[in-house]
Amino acid sequence: MPRTAEAGDSETLAGILHERFSAFHSEFIAITDRAEDRFLAQDWHGQRRDAAERLELHTAAVHDTVDACRERLPASDPRSAWIEAQRLYIGLVARRGDRELAETFYNSVTRRLFDVVGLDRDLEFIWLGPTALPADDPAAGDYRIAEAGPSAEVASSGAAHLASASSTEAASSGAAHLASASSAEAAVRAVLEGCPLGPHFADVDRDARLVAARIDEHVHGVWRGLDAIDVLEPVFYRQRGAYLVGRLRWLNRVSPCILPIVHDRSGVHVDAALLTEPAASRLFSYARSYMHVLSQRPAAVVAFLKSMLPVKPVAELYTSIGYSQHGKTNLFRALYRHMEHSNTRFEHSRGAPGTVMAVFALPSFDVVFKVIKDRFPSIKRITPEEVKRRYRLVFGYDRVGRLVDAQEFENLAFARDRFDDDLLDELRRDCSRTVTITDDEVVLGHVYTERRVYPLDLYLREMAPDRARAAAIDYGNAIKDLAAANIFPGDLFPKNFGVTRLGSVVFYDYDELALLSEVSFRRLPQPCDDADEIDEMLDQPWFPVGAHDVFPEEFGTYLRYPPIVSEAFAQHHPEIATLDFWQSMKQRNRSGDFPDFFPYPATVRFGPAETATA
Repeated sequence: MPRTAEAGDSETLAGILHERFSAFHSEFIAITDRAEDRFLAQDWHGQRRDAAERLELHTAAVHDTVDACRERLPASDPRSAWIEAQRLYIGLVARRGDRELAETFYNSVTRRLFDVVGLDRDLEFIWLGPTALPADDPAAGDYRIAEAGPSAEVASSGAAHLASASSTEAASSGAAHLASASSAEAAVRAVLEGCPLGPHFADVDRDARLVAARIDEHVHGVWRGLDAIDVLEPVFYRQRGAYLVGRLRWLNRVSPCILPIVHDRSGVHVDAALLTEPAASRLFSYARSYMHVLSQRPAAVVAFLKSMLPVKPVAELYTSIGYSQHGKTNLFRALYRHMEHSNTRFEHSRGAPGTVMAVFALPSFDVVFKVIKDRFPSIKRITPEEVKRRYRLVFGYDRVGRLVDAQEFENLAFARDRFDDDLLDELRRDCSRTVTITDDEVVLGHVYTERRVYPLDLYLREMAPDRARAAAIDYGNAIKDLAAANIFPGDLFPKNFGVTRLGSVVFYDYDELALLSEVSFRRLPQPCDDADEIDEMLDQPWFPVGAHDVFPEEFGTYLRYPPIVSEAFAQHHPEIATLDFWQSMKQRNRSGDFPDFFPYPATVRFGPAETATA
């Protein structure tokens, strides 16, 4: 018999929610905490395993909590019991440093437990107004300050008073004050020696000298000096890289100061200094896998990052440090907030229409929506479930700066009049299994969102020749990077690639994506007689072709248009159309030899520690 409501049901439900959330985040922190030891031991395979394990934690915890709560949810009035449980849960998490994550955890459980469609303002935490991040000042206590000391010119203008004031404030508030230094070099040395990796640097003096030279060059002629370097307490880890994330400060100006650290044959040393907003933005790109950042107050980390990356959405910053579910929450809120304050309509996205996905966007919102179609053309030998599998693969994979991150949503609901008529016709005709259209609303039962990029085929036609050529060259680089990461895009045509705001070429169409290990790269057979030459002109090949067979020699034909692509590939990437290239990449991945994919060009690296000079 259905169980009726009993006293204490809501209290029990709130306790289950809080207990399961606490266990989830504790385990998340424990896995993240391994990153430093992995880095120092150069255990790159272990780091990859940790990254994969951590990605599964939230979903597993939510499903487990749904099952536990369903057993305690009274049948007589479940909504009232849950609303009361929410009130009690608020009291349990209100003083936590990760309370925003606790809200997201609750909402994830709620939407599954009650099959929420659209928004349920009674059951969920719904707030579409501004959200406060921790105050960006030394009182936050999540970053350290190394004062660089004002120059004589700055001191005479009053900056010395500002520097000493910040020192006093930091000391009284608990924010760590590293040192008052007379130069950028001394400040950098204090930053390096004071970080968790400080005891392990091979040559701190060398690193401080090289970084300070870059800082002096960066601020010269732009600022009149340097007040301090602020640096976040936790080290950021991803794959083979570690990063000290900080900012340069003078008066009320800030500029990123991110120091990539590597551990190679010469030991632990600083590899570069990333001092511009574009360079820092690439580190937190939506085309890269998530960081491991040990912090009990992720909102404070995001607030610091937002202070120097104002264009980067908060959703992407949370996602970049591993909290992809809360990144989804922020994207969800930003989307609905935008809908309330705009009148644009969803319409087909620019670029070639998809054969597997219906792709659309709001012109005023920088995200595209992708819904799997009910039926695919006969040339697409895949199923909707296989498409979902490929998206799950990308979610858990090292995206090496070349695969756009996709967020998966269920049961999003929007007013029908916010959809273009042509788009509604396509959704009704091609996506009826996933999309429900009523007189008043459109419900997207299952949808992926991706950051909008400029379709490469349009970019090559519409941009100035120098930009188009640079994109064509990077198009080949993208294919090579993906191959080195054990990824075969499947469809190499430009229409499946895009160009980011910072000019990088990325891949975003995953319906034919495969691991190199799943592909059989073959040499194109040569015709044996005249009859075979005639058969070559038929629609079907004259030789047997398996479902996973790929003939790289054909790429030279596919990648000829527009002409700028043919020219760029002939000059810079001729090996892409050879069997040897793909077989060598396949063998390299099979042997477990994966290369470095650092989010900055080789030209900014300091070079091997044993040979670098000031």
